[in-house]
Amino acid sequence: MIRRTLTIGTDDLATARGALICRDLSISTAAGPASIRRGTTVDDALWPALAKQVGAHLDIVLPEPGELAQEEASRRFAEVITGPGLRIDPPHQGQCVIRATSRGIARVQASRVSRVNRQRAILLATALDGRIVDDGDTVAIVKASRLWIGLADFDRARQAAGAHPILRAVPFSPRRAAFLTGPRIRPRNVVAATENLRGLLAGYDVDLARTSSVPEDPTEIAHTYRRFVEDRVDLVLVGGSIALDPADPFITALEQLPSRLICRGAPVDPGTMFWVASAHRTVFMGLASCELYGRRSVLDLLVPYVAAGEPVTPGLISEIGYGGLLEQTLSARRR
Repeated sequence: MIRRTLTIGTDDLATARGALICRDLSISTAAGPASIRRGTTVDDALWPALAKQVGAHLDIVLPEPGELAQEEASRRFAEVITGPGLRIDPPHQGQCVIRATSRGIARVQASRVSRVNRQRAILLATALDGRIVDDGDTVAIVKASRLWIGLADFDRARQAAGAHPILRAVPFSPRRAAFLTGPRIRPRNVVAATENLRGLLAGYDVDLARTSSVPEDPTEIAHTYRRFVEDRVDLVLVGGSIALDPADPFITALEQLPSRLICRGAPVDPGTMFWVASAHRTVFMGLASCELYGRRSVLDLLVPYVAAGEPVTPGLISEIGYGGLLEQTLSARRR
């Protein structure tokens, strides 16, 4: 990139054709003072206005061989990192905005965002992973860090991004849930918990279609679990389980199924008494009182993943510990 300062009326402005203005330029027009923004290309449309500014200094940058203009580099890089469920706005003032195309959950690979930014050629700012987004919401902005950027620098940033998109947005789709309780929860509390859970789930297009109560017998609980799995229920919420009890019947019943216990206690507050398991496509979540009666909790964090069909894995449970103090961070993840 070559920088030059030309004096209009003295220097040959022909050498500025195709260059980018690198400092805002104040000009006089028939309508009064105006400004030409940095990043503007010196082209035929701009030429008449510039020619009238005799004595003004024009600060420009010109490309060297093998360099990309800022807007072109931003657009190309946005295409590299953008996955399904997103669209890229045309470049404006050197940057591209990446937006969601429907209501759903944003998925962002944070470690790869960091790798890109360490190259210092591309500036990549994103929403938090797990953010609830609507159609048109900004998920990321991409901007080349200079008005012209060398192909070698661009390629290093592209290699840091990896072979697959860093960003995607997964839409919510209709799903079914069930609520299973044991005798530890009083009937009036079951009613209150059902009302709370139904409202929470409805916000993500999940229908709480079934409620059941069972005795604390692992065999009977396992039978009920199997019925939910066979009926292709997406999410089973379990009330009355005690995660700290090694012999808790709602957890030991999972051993009678082809199932996987994903976590027993989540690194989230509230959520340390929460557990998650899966059997085929059905996710089971064991709820403590925090999750049952309307307090914001780990349930608010994880239900959107289920609603979007995203797997709830040990890796995901580990990652949500960063920002797991929900009263401080949930507002940044949720609308």
